Amino acid sequence: MRRIAALAGALVFVALGPLGVARADTLVTNDTSGNYQLASGGADATMTSCSTGRRTQNEPSVAVDPRNPLIMTAGSNDYCAEIQNGSGNVWAGYYRSTSGGASWSLSLVPGYPADTTTFGTASPVHGSCAAAGDPTQSFDGTGHLYYGFICFNRAKPTNGSLYVARYDNDGATYVRTVRVDRGTPSVWGLFQDKINIAADQSVGTATAGNLYVAWARYPGQAANNVIYFARSTDGGQTFSAPMRLTQGHGEEQFADIGVGPNGAVYVTYREIMHQKSTENRIRIVRSTDGGQSFSLPQTVADIVPFESTDFGPDTCGDGPFACDNGLTYARFSSLSAVAADASGVHVVWNARTAARQSKVFVRNSPDGLTWTAPAVPVDTAAVGHQFFPDITTGAGALSVVFQDSRGDPSYSPDLPPGDTAAGSNSGNVVQAIVARSTTGGASWTESQVSALGTNPNWEVRSGMRSPFFGDYNYTSAAGAATASVWTDTRDLPAGLDPRETGADDDADGFDGRQTCTWVPNDINAPSYSSPTIDNPCLSQGGLDQNIYIATAP
Repeated sequence: MRRIAALAGALVFVALGPLGVARADTLVTNDTSGNYQLASGGADATMTSCSTGRRTQNEPSVAVDPRNPLIMTAGSNDYCAEIQNGSGNVWAGYYRSTSGGASWSLSLVPGYPADTTTFGTASPVHGSCAAAGDPTQSFDGTGHLYYGFICFNRAKPTNGSLYVARYDNDGATYVRTVRVDRGTPSVWGLFQDKINIAADQSVGTATAGNLYVAWARYPGQAANNVIYFARSTDGGQTFSAPMRLTQGHGEEQFADIGVGPNGAVYVTYREIMHQKSTENRIRIVRSTDGGQSFSLPQTVADIVPFESTDFGPDTCGDGPFACDNGLTYARFSSLSAVAADASGVHVVWNARTAARQSKVFVRNSPDGLTWTAPAVPVDTAAVGHQFFPDITTGAGALSVVFQDSRGDPSYSPDLPPGDTAAGSNSGNVVQAIVARSTTGGASWTESQVSALGTNPNWEVRSGMRSPFFGDYNYTSAAGAATASVWTDTRDLPAGLDPRETGADDDADGFDGRQTCTWVPNDINAPSYSSPTIDNPCLSQGGLDQNIYIATAP
């Protein structure tokens, strides 16, 4: 095995290797000549168009099978379904590898609007919601793969609900989809969002096979969303009544679950200040009875968050999405994640330093409730923003994946990653990094796992002229095998958006569509409907955002 080390603060790239050797920078979502197939086998019109559609994929998830680490599954917000439904809607992509991540078979979770298969029409999502995303995945210890996602309608009533799909035979065979919690179908109703799942991978213990789900419940009328939790003890057939874990201090979201070797369950989340009585901090709760009850929240860290809203509106693009600041950038936020192993409980997050740089930190605790050890920086970068961390543990080692703009020549604490002060593209300057610790999180070694850089600010939202890079990365381990996934725009060829004229921001370098005629859309209109499968512009640049993976034995 080739070992990667950071020497004197420099990053060393992980070269591709044969199966069983560290493998970096492999394309998962090959939608130029891919092989999208239905869960039941074969293809329909949606699978056919997905296979060559070059659409957008983001918010990746990944799971390594503890029974066979050569088997791993991944997921994303996959926009290929919009080619057929014409609504611009996303669906939950499901991808599986039996070669340790070297090659992938591609599909969608059954139930998308145009899915007429038996699996599709039997799913509770079919006909009740038009868009699905926020993928999260976990294997249990006996070959069951659970895939959590939200499903919603963009138009009111939004009725965002939570679902978990189960795949058997180590992720090869789709079984069913079950609703965990329902969104209220009204303008100011409940929206269930930001789902995260984890299965207890032990075998023969009292909590073996338990499946845990945590999420943010948005009430719709005020910024007082809270974290809820449910569990399944029967293989995902039924779930307990949703249980509120948090106290409603600020906005609470980005829940992440870790299961310890003794069956303890940990849920970390981000608390967002929105009034004087609230704070920006990372919090955690613990259960020692298999998710039946939880401790009161404990503070892991008070933070100065790194938010896209630091620079203006949540997201800035072109046309009707242009901002007065002249910048183009995707949405991002500080968030936390948790892993637990024999050495303790480890929570990772990103936040601003005194120099206003966003860096990745970890804090370690013996029990998840006592946080006396100081936070430790995971990265060694003196410049650039480090963001979207996730953490996993296996075989006595911790791994953290994150994205990093330390190579951005235009870096400033007062600019989003990938932007110049003039609001133009500073290049594909963001890299994927994996840091590893064999000291229980006390010290870390970084490795760059992306061969080429990316930029989060390309305008990939079809019909909207704005960027979207998702909200997270994902990493998973089974024993010594680790897999980390991230969103990447390297395959997106630059071009001019023919809708942009005159004073519109046509020269910022973030337009990814090549010149062609958008028929029957008016290129001067402030917005337009998503083109149909017959529109030749669909496969021309601009939208080809992909998911990449790095693995290590």
